[in-house]
Amino acid sequence: MSDIECRTSTLYVGMELTSDTDIRLLTLCPIARSDGMVECKLDRYSLDRLTLAYQEFLLSTSNIASLSKRGAATKWTESRMPAALRTEHTSRLHATQPPERLHRYQWGDYAALSYVWGDDTDTTTILVNNCPTEVTSNLAHALRVFCNNGEFGTDSSFKLWVDALCINQKDLTERARQLGRMRNIYGSAWVVVAWLGRESFRSSAAIRLVGDLADFSRRVVEGGERVGYDLAAWLAAEPDYLGTGCWHALRNLMDRHYWFRLWIIQEVIMGASATWIRCGGASIDWTSFCAGIAFLEEYLWLVKNKLLQHEMKGLRLWQRPQWNVGSCHLIYLDLSVLSAREENKVGEFPTFGRLLDIANSAGCKDPRDKVYAMVGLMEPPIAMEIKPDYTLPVSIVYASTARAFMDAYGNLDPIREGNPWGGSGAPSWAADWQWPGRLRWSRTESRLWGPVELSSTLGSSVHVPYRAGGDTKHDAVFSACGTLLTCSGFIVDSIAGLCAFGRGYFKWDVESIAQTPANWVNAYGDVDALRRALASALLMDRVAGGQKPTDSHHTAILHLPASFTAAEGQFLQRKWSWLAGQEGYYFRWESFRRFHRDFGLGGGRMGTRLDDFFTDEIPPEVPERHMTEVYSCFDRTSQKRRFMTTTNGRVGWAPDNIYGMADQQTLAGDKIAVLFGCSTPIVIRPCADGKFQVIGEAYVQGLMDGEGMVLLERGEVKTRSFTFC
Repeated sequence: MSDIECRTSTLYVGMELTSDTDIRLLTLCPIARSDGMVECKLDRYSLDRLTLAYQEFLLSTSNIASLSKRGAATKWTESRMPAALRTEHTSRLHATQPPERLHRYQWGDYAALSYVWGDDTDTTTILVNNCPTEVTSNLAHALRVFCNNGEFGTDSSFKLWVDALCINQKDLTERARQLGRMRNIYGSAWVVVAWLGRESFRSSAAIRLVGDLADFSRRVVEGGERVGYDLAAWLAAEPDYLGTGCWHALRNLMDRHYWFRLWIIQEVIMGASATWIRCGGASIDWTSFCAGIAFLEEYLWLVKNKLLQHEMKGLRLWQRPQWNVGSCHLIYLDLSVLSAREENKVGEFPTFGRLLDIANSAGCKDPRDKVYAMVGLMEPPIAMEIKPDYTLPVSIVYASTARAFMDAYGNLDPIREGNPWGGSGAPSWAADWQWPGRLRWSRTESRLWGPVELSSTLGSSVHVPYRAGGDTKHDAVFSACGTLLTCSGFIVDSIAGLCAFGRGYFKWDVESIAQTPANWVNAYGDVDALRRALASALLMDRVAGGQKPTDSHHTAILHLPASFTAAEGQFLQRKWSWLAGQEGYYFRWESFRRFHRDFGLGGGRMGTRLDDFFTDEIPPEVPERHMTEVYSCFDRTSQKRRFMTTTNGRVGWAPDNIYGMADQQTLAGDKIAVLFGCSTPIVIRPCADGKFQVIGEAYVQGLMDGEGMVLLERGEVKTRSFTFC
């Protein structure tokens, strides 16, 4: 043990956290040493020690129980600061540096830092209670900036909470216990400081640009969507209209490691409107930041690449420019929506599938943290069942988490997220939180990608759920070891033909196509019935808002041109500007049509190819909205799915493992089962000892609304027990 480690091990002696309301906080000292070393004091405080004024406020505010912690803080501020004395400047100042009059605790108040730890080998020594302590350089730099600005100083009662120092990271028991308090620590902080890192080339310009976009977002509310479209057109003509170099700077800002650290998700959401983004000396409040990114997503998405290319050329940077869209989507689809839910106490908690998608968007050092970092976002009854324990195998953590959601939901829908392709060793029925093949735009219950008018209000979908299992209840039981799940259902079909599996997001393995047998006969009736079934399947029978498609939608998908070359002129002629701007995104539909034009859909007198069901000529009666919807719906449908035919003549979609090898894929011959208490069919595979593996969720046209239960009533299929490993 090094001398520094030895001294650090004694740092927490006498500051044990004996109560759930105990918290350690930092006070930063002015930098006075000749070597410039950061110094701070660490002490223990109690969140129970409320000021008399704050206690009286809580008792006198009639609706305090219905308010979120952020709502209560806003009310508290309003009660202490007369409206006549509040200005935009004072509101901004008090949001980040509250005066003593706003302090809620007898000892003052505190901020919580959200940041990236960074490289564990890149460390700096600081002094904590005169004890040399190693911290990562990113944290040391943040503390130095705060010291130089006089923030959290000895002349103030406003303290700072930092996980690396305020939790004894060497004590696994304390660490696990404190992880369960993250929701409360960040949710109760006066402000959450989201530290993106050091200032870099034009990073301040990036922050200003987001602020400008937020202003335009407010103008859309006041003046309508035309404001957004007009700005997009103006920028296309004059790329420097909002500044020079700012788009390249924003691209770099959104590529920072901060956005890809899993723990920041919970931290920012709990902070909600009290979160402030800081990059070097520049800052912006979270609400404005989210509004700016939303404006980028909704109105400037198709022009953003050209703006970046223009600036890269001006800066003489010749590498191929790319936006890291993952961070933009994370903020737009998840962080902003869920922080608003936390702020207003309105809306639903994220589903199991959505939590998996969010966790998949960011990284962490310990694979157990894929679950533990999400606990603060889970419904309280589920969160209570998941106790952070770093001594458990990863596979058991994932299996027990899936079980907790099944118990809470009262159904087997979490099994839809299972497959045998993860690397944790978890059973196939339990979602592997590390599996990289999850794609956030692939869910029918999620917002449809496209122009803002398709879904102007995030989370407003009234999605019509699938009902493959009808109204049945599951009877699942789990083995004592927690790795086997036994439940009831029936096998209803098997896979006959399969389209190509994905080789990553942009490519497909054409050699993997498994042709439909020549004697295949469709289960829907004549060719027109098969055509309608195919159209529904391509959309997974859901369009914008989660509703079922109309005949007009069916017509549209069957007349969506096979290539952008064939489509562009027709889109432009009709002045369908959003569709006409899809050249860089049309690849998914174009590849599906090109690679599978000869995929068989029938034999004998009705023999035909997939390509025979389509035409490139758009009928005059198809409206722009419906063509846009079906284009976006297919883009969603085909992500992490392979088109399939089944032995009994149906069409649909099977799971795709886009980052897996050829032997880690769905196979022709895999069975399709309906499990009691599960809303979709499941692809399963027999394995040793009579057990089965879950391969993943299936979409089967004609089995999604309880039709399989009718077959069961007729005796055409039989109930059986399945044990999944």
